[in-house]
Amino acid sequence: MGYNNPDKLWVCVEALYADECVTEKKGIFEYVLGRETDVKLLNVRVFDKKTANTVYAKQTAEAKANGHSNCPLCAIGSDANRTRIWTIEEMDADHVEAWSKGGATDIPNCQMLCKTHNRAKGNR
Repeated sequence: MGYNNPDKLWVCVEALYADECVTEKKGIFEYVLGRETDVKLLNVRVFDKKTANTVYAKQTAEAKANGHSNCPLCAIGSDANRTRIWTIEEMDADHVEAWSKGGATDIPNCQMLCKTHNRAKGNR
């Protein structure tokens, strides 16, 4: 998005500086002036709560409808957790394609995993 009004530009810049998920503050101006297309300039690694909540709700609804766990790794197992519905507090937002390997921090690349599976998955 281009900014014809400097006040709107500063509102965006200030919001990005205040965002704890933006870990590369020096990329904010280049990101904003580059029409907000290269998110990697911001080095966003952590999913925000809105994204996690959205993905959790979708994954949980699908899991309940199909009778399996809302953790996709538990769902393919054969133990008691195969059908367990985890609460959002028991899960972590995870990058499907690892962030360190270029995976985006966005809804299409987010999955909710139970904390045990997320920690076991590591950087894969």
